[in-house]
Amino acid sequence: MTMIETTARPDTTASRDDDIRERLRGIEDKLSLIIEILSPEESDGPTLDEILGRLVTLIASQSPLLRRIDLTTGKTLDIQEGRSPRSAQPEELDEADV
Repeated sequence: MTMIETTARPDTTASRDDDIRERLRGIEDKLSLIIEILSPEESDGPTLDEILGRLVTLIASQSPLLRRIDLTTGKTLDIQEGRSPRSAQPEELDEADV
């Protein structure tokens, strides 16, 4: 290798590194902008905890209906599979009548 070849390589590598750094900086700026646009302000809408709390409340209020659907589905499966249909538990009958 001559002296000219050894000095030319680092410049080429440095140039590529600078180009890569510049591209990464541009990508980082674009991603930061996208994240900023997609991230809601703190005052916009309910928090995740509030949404989850509301969902838990809604599901809990539907519990009697869900148990009735589960019992009906179980009876249907029992009949289809040739077993004697299951019967409702006394507590389920009280809630189903409501």
